[in-house]
Amino acid sequence: MKRAVWALLLLAGSVAQAQTPDWATQVAELDARLAAVDAAGNAADAALERLEAQQTLAALPKTRARERLDAYEVAEALVRRAEFALKSAELEAQLLALDRERDGILLEASRRDAELARKEAERMRLLALAREEEEALAAADAAIEDAAVQEAQARELADAEAKDAELARLEEELAAQAAAKGDVLASRSVAGKPAYRLSASAFQPGKAVLMPEAKQLLQQLARKLKAGGKAWSIEGHTDNLGNEDGNLALSLQRAEAVRAVLRAAGIPAGKLGVKGWGSAKPLAANTGKNGRAQNRRIEILPK
Repeated sequence: MKRAVWALLLLAGSVAQAQTPDWATQVAELDARLAAVDAAGNAADAALERLEAQQTLAALPKTRARERLDAYEVAEALVRRAEFALKSAELEAQLLALDRERDGILLEASRRDAELARKEAERMRLLALAREEEEALAAADAAIEDAAVQEAQARELADAEAKDAELARLEEELAAQAAAKGDVLASRSVAGKPAYRLSASAFQPGKAVLMPEAKQLLQQLARKLKAGGKAWSIEGHTDNLGNEDGNLALSLQRAEAVRAVLRAAGIPAGKLGVKGWGSAKPLAANTGKNGRAQNRRIEILPK
């Protein structure tokens, strides 16, 4: 009878041992999964999750037998979280790439629209000139009527030239935005105090709408400005293309768009003033594209 009992106990122990997972194999599998995460991600991807998983895995071999199951489950959960964090980082990178591709498509569409508008303005200008010549020949014997016709044609020509100037600025801003490489926001010094300059490539061409990357840069800057506690003047500037009233309005609207981002980031409204100077304070001559590009800017100056 005792022999039968011992045989049953030995058999039960063998079955239990066969069903117990190999501890070294389980730890090696987790190590392999974490190594795959390290190999697939950049240094910054899921860095915290990977560090926690590495520390927990390093402690597993020292775990007492009765605590191994709980320790393994914690380690496996941390490895799984690191895998999920890496996948999230990959998806975010894919989303950023898609956003950039979309921006490129929108930029190309804007460029095509600008070219079509320029051609239409040129056609209208030529038509206006043709009408001017025809009407001048037909009304040579009517001085009063001729003067009225010429005045109307002069207005049309002025409008066409103003449109040409606006289109020229739009084309220049599109080109500058396409060529911009991390120089959207730059720091500078005014009378020994820190100041900042935002280029026109931070905005949608011809508009006072900030690009997403420019908003992020301004939000980062806001944290620095808020910590300093100083008051700032946000001053908008344009080149001299187009109507000066329109330039004044655009420069002020862009300055207000920058102030709105800084306020939303936590800087009190009383610390932020805005001005729109139009083309009154150029940095360079407006005779060339490079000079006009320098003049289209937002200055963030200490008060």
